[in-house]
Amino acid sequence: MESFKEGMANFVATITAGMLLSTGAMLITVGNQQAKVMVQIESITEKLATLTENVAELEVRVRTLEIKR
Repeated sequence: MESFKEGMANFVATITAGMLLSTGAMLITVGNQQAKVMVQIESITEKLATLTENVAELEVRVRTLEIKR
């Protein structure tokens, strides 16, 4: 009976360790995905800033053309 208890304890310990490793791997994957999303957000933010500058430039040009008319 004692060997059965030890076997079950080892089995439970192995399953628990596997679950912990799996959970750790999932957390690492989620962290990597968050990093990728942050890079994409930064890129989008930069593009929006450039677009805003371009629109401001266009507004100045349009006003200049209106004044010349």
